[in-house]
Amino acid sequence: MYGSFFMGDSERDAAAIHACFPEDTGLKAPVAPVEGNEFDFDSLAVSKFLVVCTSSMYGNPPANFWKFYSHLKAASMNPNKPLSHLQHAVYGNGDETYYDTYMNVPRMVDTLLERAGSTRFYARGETSEPHAPLGVEMVSAADWGPGMWSAVGQGGNVSWDAHWEGSKPNHHADVTDWDLKKLKKKFGEPERPSIFAVQAAKL
Repeated sequence: MYGSFFMGDSERDAAAIHACFPEDTGLKAPVAPVEGNEFDFDSLAVSKFLVVCTSSMYGNPPANFWKFYSHLKAASMNPNKPLSHLQHAVYGNGDETYYDTYMNVPRMVDTLLERAGSTRFYARGETSEPHAPLGVEMVSAADWGPGMWSAVGQGGNVSWDAHWEGSKPNHHADVTDWDLKKLKKKFGEPERPSIFAVQAAKL
């Protein structure tokens, strides 16, 4: 599942990650990448794994991704941790020359999935940032994809900052959350809440 700005870099990287799925693992092939606003969030009720590829611009979600972000934010506010059956991995796409992107949305998506109960099965990748599990100083989607697929079903539970182990991020390590009111003001709101929201997180 992906979110891209006008250049479509995340759509491209999501396709690259999908394409390197190893068919000889015995695992069911993943569905084709889906744009965030077109993704059926309720389908996570019967999903085991979720892979997200998205980018940031001044910290806000891409326009084609805000519905997913809104549903995820609401799910993260549910104290019952409704996504506790799920495992996830996140790839942060961004141009390393644009420091204002600072991977905020990928970092928050990773954070919110964890708050909603999901387990991080592979260390997040961030374009041109270090990736300790792979032993590279500047990771790309082509590097990250094979490593991520090899971790599917292995029962891993890695830390939020595992990719930075032994190093420092090239730029901002902090994150900025977007609450539901701010999302609604900028983008509007989904037609209906997902099944994972509670009354306190009503959209």
